[in-house]
Amino acid sequence: MVMSEHPIHLTDAAARKVRELIDEEGRDDLALRVYINGGGCSGFQYGFAFE
Repeated sequence: MVMSEHPIHLTDAAARKVRELIDEEGRDDLALRVYINGGGCSGFQYGFAFE
């Protein structure tokens, strides 16, 4: 797997929304995890979580 410093790009609006949601949690140590679950007949499923 190739890793890069910035593997995904967010629009300014998306970055603001992520910051807003983190602020609502009251924890500055949270980060956004983007994950992919293996497909099946319907293909891949994508998810987001704060950790």
